[in-house]
Amino acid sequence: MEPLFIQGTQNTPEFNFDVENLFIVLTGHSKISKTNDFYQKITKYITEIEKIRPIRLEIEFNLNTICRNSKRGILFLLMRIKEIQMNINTEVKINWLYKPNNELVKAIGEDLEYMVMIPIHLKPIKKNSSPALELEESF
Repeated sequence: MEPLFIQGTQNTPEFNFDVENLFIVLTGHSKISKTNDFYQKITKYITEIEKIRPIRLEIEFNLNTICRNSKRGILFLLMRIKEIQMNINTEVKINWLYKPNNELVKAIGEDLEYMVMIPIHLKPIKKNSSPALELEESF
């Protein structure tokens, strides 16, 4: 399976799948229109993960803005991840980073956790710190 990198735009987040480390990152703004197939493409790509039968998979969401259409796209992506987890018993860890003053992004993470029934680790990003460093400290 090949790694996948999609450059972020004003309306779509950056997507990076590091196949070697089985680590997926979505970063930036997610303000897609109803006709934008960004999350459909990613979900289709994620389906290929099942073929390599990973023991573990880590996903990090670091989104500043999420619109209703994006929430739906993320929901379907997480539902596919849940299927993979159940089908091949993959250990899945999902980190949901948010700025402490961004209650909407935090609430969307909580909603998605409830809807998909998969643990999502909500992690506030402290001011003047790197999210990667905070995650490192939490292991």
